[in-house]
Amino acid sequence: MSSSIYRSIMILLFVWLFYQLFNTWMLLLFFIAGLFFLLLYKFSRTDDGKKSQWLWTSVVFFALSLVFTSAFWAIISVFLIVEFNSDSKLSRTIRDPLFRRNKYWHEKEFISVEWDEETETEMKFTRNRWFGDDSEGKKVFEWNDKNFTKMMGDTFFDLGNTILPKKENTIIIRKGFGDTKVIVPKDVALSLDISLTLGKLVIDTEEYDLKNETIKWQSKDYQSSLRKLRIVANTLVGEVEVIYL
Repeated sequence: MSSSIYRSIMILLFVWLFYQLFNTWMLLLFFIAGLFFLLLYKFSRTDDGKKSQWLWTSVVFFALSLVFTSAFWAIISVFLIVEFNSDSKLSRTIRDPLFRRNKYWHEKEFISVEWDEETETEMKFTRNRWFGDDSEGKKVFEWNDKNFTKMMGDTFFDLGNTILPKKENTIIIRKGFGDTKVIVPKDVALSLDISLTLGKLVIDTEEYDLKNETIKWQSKDYQSSLRKLRIVANTLVGEVEVIYL
């Protein structure tokens, strides 16, 4: 499908979506409530937990206003069909767990080295990008535990350009659609907690096709190692790949 035809179809579907929203009083009420709480989140000066609660409340109301419309599901269907046809890797990520047998998990052992521990005392705020690709590690950077939330997009971590402190370091990723790749130094003990509704876990050259499954695993020396990394990933559809330097 050409980009112009695809764009025209999506525009028509969005017009249909807004037509359904503004012609169903309950859906319109949900949409207005979502806008209200989003404005509270945007312009409120409070720093307590209420601000994040307003954001998630607005997300819930927006979701309620959309999921009960047929136009929303038509948009999702057209988008996924086009993406699957244009992205062969994404197609394989979906296809393999459905048509290939799961491979058994093989343990790996890592040996940790002792480095000086770094401490972080400053409070830092970062804004998550819900859509698009992220990468970290192209340049040398100071390590901080990572907590990512993304609706759609790929995420890449290269830990070869940082020094992990002598403690349990954590990467937490919550994602709807997209791939995640993490490059880990071999001298770091590893713990994995990977949940995939549909997708693939890749450890170096080994692949594990997952269909609504969770894998929890850690290297044998994880408890005794000084420097270790815990990766927690919850993905709806995508691939999680861990590569050792």
